[in-house]
Amino acid sequence: MAERGMWIAELRRAAAESCVPARNWRWMLASLGIGAGFGLIAGLHRLGSRPATITPDGALTSGRAALAFLALAWLVAVTVRFVRQRRMQTK
Repeated sequence: MAERGMWIAELRRAAAESCVPARNWRWMLASLGIGAGFGLIAGLHRLGSRPATITPDGALTSGRAALAFLALAWLVAVTVRFVRQRRMQTK
């Protein structure tokens, strides 16, 4: 049971360290930009053969994709920090 509590504490610590503004947030902002770009492409692709215009639906798709990419990048960062902490404990 004590080991389970350690996992939770380490996971909280990894999540907290990934949220600190002093950390390297450039890659997270880049993930927002990449997600917005993919969302914009998906929104414009929905228009088919019509002229390319930014519709509210396209903008919403862009925003959703940007947030999805940000969440995915954050989860990867937390996972990497968590695994590193676990490995440091075993050494």
